[in-house]
Formats: sequence, structure tokens, C-alpha cells
Amino acid sequence: MPTATGTFTITIRKRPWWLWILAVLWALLEVLFVQTALASARESEYRAAAISWTAVAVLAAAGILVWFLQGRSQTRAA
Repeated sequence: MPTATGTFTITIRKRPWWLWILAVLWALLEVLFVQTALASARESEYRAAAISWTAVAVLAAAGILVWFLQGRSQTRAA
């Protein structure tokens, strides 16, 4: 963010420890659903594969949204 003198100030904030635990659990669930989708497609279970790919997409969107919104809420609070 520029200040009155034309210099830039960069503020770095740490994320809380519990958010990192949720991020690890999110990543593990993503891997699990991707493996399930690939295995289902390999076994010609296309309906199960489609459900798993949908779960991957929804979980990815939710995780990315939470990650970015958590950073914004810390910025507003400061």
C-alpha cells in the first residue's frame, strides 16, 4: 500500500495454527477423492467417478475460498 511519501509498506501476517491443520486435512481429502475418482473410472464405475470429481471440484472451490477469505478478515481487523 503506498504511503504519502511514495514508499510501499508490506504487511505480513501469520495464519492461525488451526487454519494450517484444516489446510492439511483439506489436502488429504482432495487426494482421497481424486484417487477414488480415478479408481472408479478405471473400474468403469462412471457414476461414482462423476460424483467423486464433483466432490473434488466443490471441495477445491470451498478450500480456496476459505483460504482467501481468512486472509481478508485478518486484513480488515487490523
